[in-house]
Amino acid sequence: MDILLIHGFGESKIVWSHFIPLLDPKHRYFCPDFSTSKACFSIEEYAEWLHKYCEKEKLSNVVLIGHSMGGYIALEFCAKYPEMAVGLGLFHSTASADSDEKKENRDKTIQFLIKHDTNLFIKHFYPNMFNEDFQKKNTELIEANIQLFSKIPNEALLAATLAMKSRKSHEETLKQLPYPVFQIIGTLDTFVNYKDALNQSLLLQHPHILALPNVSHAGMYESPQVCAEFINNYLASI
Repeated sequence: MDILLIHGFGESKIVWSHFIPLLDPKHRYFCPDFSTSKACFSIEEYAEWLHKYCEKEKLSNVVLIGHSMGGYIALEFCAKYPEMAVGLGLFHSTASADSDEKKENRDKTIQFLIKHDTNLFIKHFYPNMFNEDFQKKNTELIEANIQLFSKIPNEALLAATLAMKSRKSHEETLKQLPYPVFQIIGTLDTFVNYKDALNQSLLLQHPHILALPNVSHAGMYESPQVCAEFINNYLASI
């Protein structure tokens, strides 16, 4: 099968580089990178961009696995191009639209990005992906990624923030998907509430759920072996 691994906000396809070797080698893995895109201002536009990527790579019948914002894009893609998807994975992601509180936080992010450069934003934002223990033990990894992701254009981060703020709910989409859908959720995730994520699983017709204790928003780093085994089993079920 062809598997699309879609990164999240404030990162790039690099987040999958160490993770792919843990996945079943009989599948083909593709890592589209939207991190530098300044032309998409809605999740719908990101989904259209992803569709063009699939056309360019001649992909069909794909399994989409989206981390955080990547999950928003994957859900929109599944709704817009249902004939192209045979599976979906929400890796620390949600089908819900932003709450009023989250929209206010998006506005704060926008104001910060207008006043400051990418480096300062990523320096404060990126460590929040991880639990405190992981942060203490992996300072070099986190600092290296901060340096890499600080190269993301400020305008691209602004566009992505606006897109996330204005996105619509895809809870009804989740209810209607006929194929297995997985969720990877962390008990310490500060971006996707753990209890809300568990409740979201009730919407799935064919749920596959991995709840990770003491993991925040980056299971591909915080618990890579467990996540990879779970995904391999999921892919084998399709």
